[in-house]
Amino acid sequence: MTALSFKEKNLILILGVVLLYGVAALSYSPKKTSLNIAKRNYEREAKKLQEERTLIAARTEWTQRYETMRSMMPPFPYEKDVVTYWLSMMDTAATRQGLTISNRQANKEIEVGDVYELPLDCSSWEGSLEQLVKFLYDLDQKGAMLDMRQITIRPSNKPGILKGSFTLYCAYMRGDVKQ
Repeated sequence: MTALSFKEKNLILILGVVLLYGVAALSYSPKKTSLNIAKRNYEREAKKLQEERTLIAARTEWTQRYETMRSMMPPFPYEKDVVTYWLSMMDTAATRQGLTISNRQANKEIEVGDVYELPLDCSSWEGSLEQLVKFLYDLDQKGAMLDMRQITIRPSNKPGILKGSFTLYCAYMRGDVKQ
């Protein structure tokens, strides 16, 4: 075996350093991607933590709002069927305002914490814009917790008459009713 010259040793050393830099560069790209993902996750979690701290700081305000809204919700005993009550309220408001409602049905009662919701689907209604607005206003004035989450409105074949569908959510409490 021949001894390596000074030039060859330097060339091998430089080649080794270049290879190390190459390996470092190849491993840097996935590490940088991983670091960026971790940074985004950290920022998202920090933002979430700040939002939660803000909510916790406003607990008194939210508790007061909840108690105000809770007092507005009608209570029903657990064994009482509420479908008739809410359908009757909706029908009365519609009749009073001249809005025609057909094909209505109640969906399954939904429990959301200690509040219950009953979705009422009306797949067909018909009336003028004024009747619709007065109907919605009448529902709002009932003092009950009624929320129109979906409504479709389209023109009818009759001039000045609209038709469509809507889903009305009725919120209430279940439990002992104080007389």
